[in-house]
Amino acid sequence: MLSFAERSPAAASPRYVFAHYMVCFATYGETVDGYKREIREAQAAGIDGFALNVGAWDDVQSYYKRRVSLMYDAAEQLGTGFKLFFSVDFMDPTNIVNMVESFGNRSCTFRHQGKIVLSSYGKNDVPSMGWTGLDWPNVIELLRGNGYPIFFIPYFFSDPVRELPGYSNGESILSKYGDLLDGLFYFGAAGLPPQLAGSNSEYNRAVQLAGKTFMASVAPAYWGMKQPSLGRRYYEFDGGEGLALQWSAIITNQPDWVEICTWNDFNESTYVSPVDDPGLYFSELQTPHRHTHKGYLELSKRFISWYKTGQNPSVLRDELFYFYRTHPRGAVATSTNDVPVSNQTANTEDSLYLTMFLKAPTQLEVISGTTRTTNSLPAGMTHVRTPFSAGPQTMTLRRGGVELLSARGPDIVAVIQNYNFFLTTGFAYGRPPAPQNARPVGQ
Repeated sequence: MLSFAERSPAAASPRYVFAHYMVCFATYGETVDGYKREIREAQAAGIDGFALNVGAWDDVQSYYKRRVSLMYDAAEQLGTGFKLFFSVDFMDPTNIVNMVESFGNRSCTFRHQGKIVLSSYGKNDVPSMGWTGLDWPNVIELLRGNGYPIFFIPYFFSDPVRELPGYSNGESILSKYGDLLDGLFYFGAAGLPPQLAGSNSEYNRAVQLAGKTFMASVAPAYWGMKQPSLGRRYYEFDGGEGLALQWSAIITNQPDWVEICTWNDFNESTYVSPVDDPGLYFSELQTPHRHTHKGYLELSKRFISWYKTGQNPSVLRDELFYFYRTHPRGAVATSTNDVPVSNQTANTEDSLYLTMFLKAPTQLEVISGTTRTTNSLPAGMTHVRTPFSAGPQTMTLRRGGVELLSARGPDIVAVIQNYNFFLTTGFAYGRPPAPQNARPVGQ
């Protein structure tokens, strides 16, 4: 059982939370209504906008341009103040200029300090790798000259490339590109939560000392499903523990903005989209089954509010969140074409990971397969790990013998056809507090 150290620094200024949106996936299909649904889901969690990762523009992958247009239409039709900005993930400068100019004057385009916000995923010079980046000064000057001033806050690779960079890496990027940058973003996902939190903290320090804007990142999970040459690497985030740890560091360090990495990358398990089954909309996502990650998004609500307001939300009802894989780490797939997940972090456990917010001391009962365990838990936020067994999975909270809530997740299976390290997640809530009776006038 793990407890959470609470800290409540007051936010010095309004904070933004965005989510990295992979335009290559249209989560509910390529329609205005589908995008409206996603925007509503994001705003309900406290997310202010999407950073639109665009991997191409005016070429054979024309769906990028079409989907961006539909996303903008959806945001503007809703009229709820949802913000959109581009995260460039391609190398054609002419297309970048065209893309920004096509949408720069739309009402939902995110502007900061009177400038159009623009980000990128890499696309900078990395001599040690032989990578030649974009001529960013020319791109930004072209846009400025055409009446589109840019607030540039990219994720640039360090040299040498580090997925888990430190202070010196951030300092080096700022030294090399300082005149170009208005801020710096750290896209962190491939690593363990303490490592990701550490890189965010180090970058935050470097960027703040440079007097620029820092956009930190939060990732819920990571599985490189399509990385066979790297052993399909899997990092164990310990369910809600890893998410809470990263948000705790962010709340303490107070970066200017945060970008959740990601909203909908269904190939690296970093998605927080609450879609029940992305395979219903894209056949390529049917195997292995992408379990819903709605538990990650729902858990994030509390921390997003805390980060923005500086106040730890009160526990007004009992809450339970669960996270787990649906087969043991050592299970062997019967499909001879499926590449084993040979690169797993040492802390990978066959466990149910539960995170709870409790109004008062409570009893937790977990039935995993045929194994029953109980724990007595204190009020507040608590993490519990329970070894799992094959079969049904149920989790119940009781207080004084009275059931408060119960959740049942998907069964765990011992025999598998394909490897599946996409965690299943979910949540359950107890009753909200009863409204206080209105007092008669004059009393």
